[in-house]
Amino acid sequence: MSDPSMSTADIPATAELSIDELARQTGLPVRTIREYQSMGVLPAPERRGRVGVYRPSHLRRLELIARLQRRGYSLAGIRDLLTSWQHGADLGEVLGLEPDELVHIDEPGMPASVEQLARLLPALVPGRLAELVATGVVQECGPDIYCVPSPSLLQLAVDLHSAGFSPEQLLHLLGSIGRAADTVADAVIALLAERPSTVDDQQLTALTTRGRGLLAHGTGRLTIHTLGRRLGLDGAAGSAAGLSRPPGEGGPPSAPEQTP
Repeated sequence: MSDPSMSTADIPATAELSIDELARQTGLPVRTIREYQSMGVLPAPERRGRVGVYRPSHLRRLELIARLQRRGYSLAGIRDLLTSWQHGADLGEVLGLEPDELVHIDEPGMPASVEQLARLLPALVPGRLAELVATGVVQECGPDIYCVPSPSLLQLAVDLHSAGFSPEQLLHLLGSIGRAADTVADAVIALLAERPSTVDDQQLTALTTRGRGLLAHGTGRLTIHTLGRRLGLDGAAGSAAGLSRPPGEGGPPSAPEQTP
């Protein structure tokens, strides 16, 4: 793919591109773009009668495909990667979650038996269950019953394990995430304990209600942005886009670019 005459960051989010303009931006032949669509690695355009309308998200996807190809991925491998990221239902099948519940701000914490956890992470459960619990990703919530506060993080561990990462690597990552969550929680608690005298109980309730969502989205977004910047996956402007958005709006979660 040749360098586009205009970077993705320069194109308004509402911009509409014809297939010829998309080809010009990416340096790809029109027939290649159509091939990507037929293979399922590029979403179809919006239809305006007989005309296909492409968005900057299509340009970002093509840039992502090019980066993955430079790293040795075949188009079939890229398609499988994006499909897995989009659907990733392994955890849902075990714990009874809908796929979209894994990426919702109010994703439900779920109870899980040792048997269920062992099906998901046989490398850690039951042999290293105590270490998994120590990360905070799985918690004890009763005799022989465990709770999963964030099924999304458990799914990430499942994906990494399936890809071949070692139990030690999984525990290190999950432990780091757990410690980061403790640090953020400590900072918020300290802030609330020192609220200004001008903030009454009603205002504090409103702040915490709104702040809960902002904190959830913001910390995740910042983490993904920082990860993308450190890995050099995106340009300096808008570097969060490639890793944080679902297929059709950006790239996969972890691993080649990894959601997850």
